[in-house]
Amino acid sequence: MRRMIGSFFVGLAALTTALAHAPYVLTEGEKVTVVFSDALAPDARVKEASWKKMDGIKLVATTANGKTADVKLTMGEACMKATVPAGTVRVDGHVAYGVFTKGDKARFIHFYPRALIGANAAKESKPAVKAVLEVLPTVEAGKVRFTVLQNGKAVPKLELSIITPEEKEGVKATTDDNGMTQAFPAKGRYGVTVRVNEAKSGEAGGEKYEEIMHVATLVLDLK
Repeated sequence: MRRMIGSFFVGLAALTTALAHAPYVLTEGEKVTVVFSDALAPDARVKEASWKKMDGIKLVATTANGKTADVKLTMGEACMKATVPAGTVRVDGHVAYGVFTKGDKARFIHFYPRALIGANAAKESKPAVKAVLEVLPTVEAGKVRFTVLQNGKAVPKLELSIITPEEKEGVKATTDDNGMTQAFPAKGRYGVTVRVNEAKSGEAGGEKYEEIMHVATLVLDLK
């Protein structure tokens, strides 16, 4: 299984307990809030330029019977807001955020935010937005584990940051040989972030970059 990831992605982005900003899709009934934050809440410190890069975000809601609908977002206060159809069990998205430079390295970032509603949401419907990188939960015996998939294949020995109901600042976890994390008590809201780097250079909007970073987030509400 290790060979599956060797040829395409050559670098893994190191994560620290202090999470980097990423888009998270928060759901409350039929209301959706997209935050760009290092927590599962709006961050008023995020600059207008960052939100401008989020303008191209595409979100699709999927109901339990497989029907899909584009999610139309409007800008709120330090967040984006939308309403999804009744019976929505998942919201999938993608945004080509653009070039971001940290230190001496420039990367082109793709974000793949996802929200799942209910323990069986991952099984009840397939993602409506294709993602290079994604996180899926498995709920068994009152606990949840997370599997990281890269182009549909499980990724072993990859580090994630997980916001749990108990640890709002986030904890680190590493996938095992089957691409799955350890188990966490299931009830509550989870926020998961994982990153991989693709050794591919290019230019976008007049800015050169040395790598492509793929970032997947998952928000999961378990009752």
